[in-house]
This record gives sequence, structure tokens and C-alpha cells, in this order.
Amino acid sequence: MGIQKDAGELLLYIYEKKTKGEEIPQIPDLTEATSWDKDRLLNALQYLCGKSLVDGKVIKGLGSTKPQFVAVNDIPPLGVDVMEDETKFSKNFNFTINLGVFSYSWGATKK
Repeated sequence: MGIQKDAGELLLYIYEKKTKGEEIPQIPDLTEATSWDKDRLLNALQYLCGKSLVDGKVIKGLGSTKPQFVAVNDIPPLGVDVMEDETKFSKNFNFTINLGVFSYSWGATKK
């Protein structure tokens, strides 16, 4: 799976938490939910931050291009717009979703 698709799934998961009034999930929560390794998770979160689809902070090591930590604060209006418009979502992530039912690659199903 590529970074772009991983990022789309993470944005959907984070959006789902936000719309339920729950806290925005952080690295430990996302690691537990996805069972992804650290690099895969950080690359997807860095992608979302870089596209301004999540409000967060990417921390890299000195002289490194590799993210060491990503803190996610919220989903800004642009992220909500992408989530709630199937065409925008598909254009950004190269796959489509149905907000009513979606199966994550890590096994969970949203209904």
C-alpha cells in the first residue's frame, strides 16, 4: 500500500473520531488501531500535514528527511471539505469512499 492510500484511510479514521465528538487520535491510538509500523504511520501523517488536511506538527531529526514524530491537533476546514466531497477525496487519494460503510485495510469496518 502507498503513502497516499494510507493517508486517505487515516484521514477517514480521524474524521470519524472527530464527528463522534471523540478526541483526535494520536500515534499510540493509531498504531493500535492500524497495527502499522512506525514508519508507515508517520509517512502517512506527514503526507496529511503537508497537504494541510490535518492540523499537526511534523518533527524530524537534525539533518534528516524522515519524520520522528507527528502530533495531530485537528482536522481543518480543508480536511473536512475533502472528507465530505467524494470527488475531492478521490482526487486527493486515488480511491473512493462511502461515508456510510467503509472497510479499512487493517480490518476494521465503519458502518
